[in-house]
Amino acid sequence: MLWTGGPDGGFYRVELEYNAFDLGAIYRMREGMRVGLMVKNLYGRSPNTGYERYALPRYATMGISSEKGAYTFSLDSEVIFGRFGREKDKVAQFWFLRGGLEREVGSRFKVRLGLIYPIVAYTSPAGDMREDIPSPKIGGAVGIGAEFGRITIDFAVYGDPAKSYVEEERVITSVGTVIIEF
Repeated sequence: MLWTGGPDGGFYRVELEYNAFDLGAIYRMREGMRVGLMVKNLYGRSPNTGYERYALPRYATMGISSEKGAYTFSLDSEVIFGRFGREKDKVAQFWFLRGGLEREVGSRFKVRLGLIYPIVAYTSPAGDMREDIPSPKIGGAVGIGAEFGRITIDFAVYGDPAKSYVEEERVITSVGTVIIEF
C-alpha cells in the first residue's frame, strides 16, 4: 500500500504488487558492535500489467548498533530519493534520523523505545512537507518482543510523521509481526 498525490492535490491509497531487488550487509566491527548498510528498490517491476511503468523511490539506510550488557543502542540514517508513481516528474526526497534503545527482560522478552526525526520531507507534488507535520515534528515508538524457540513475536506502537502530514493531525499507528523459522 502506498500513499500518493492525486490530480486534485489530495492523497489516495494505491494497492500495488511490486517485485523489487534489495541489497544489504551487516559488518561486525567487534563483539557487540555492528554496522549495517541497506539499499532498497535497486531494481523493480510490477507483475500487474496496470502498473508496469509505476516507479518506486530508492531507499539507502546506514546504521550502527552497540550492545552493552542487557541493552542494545542503535542509530541509523535513511535517505529516500527518486521518481515515484507513473509520471516522470514525480520525485521524492526524504532524510530521516532514527535512534533506539532495546533492553532484554529475562531470557525471552525485549522492550524497545525509539525516535524518528525527519530532516527532509519533500515530494514534487506536495513540496516541503516538514513544515506541515504537527508538532513536535518527531515520531516516537515503544515495542515489545518475545522469542519462543523458532517463533518470534513483535508488537510496536509509534507516532507516524508521514501519516500525520497526510491527515493533518497526530497519527499513532501499530504494527505486529510473527516470524516462524523453518
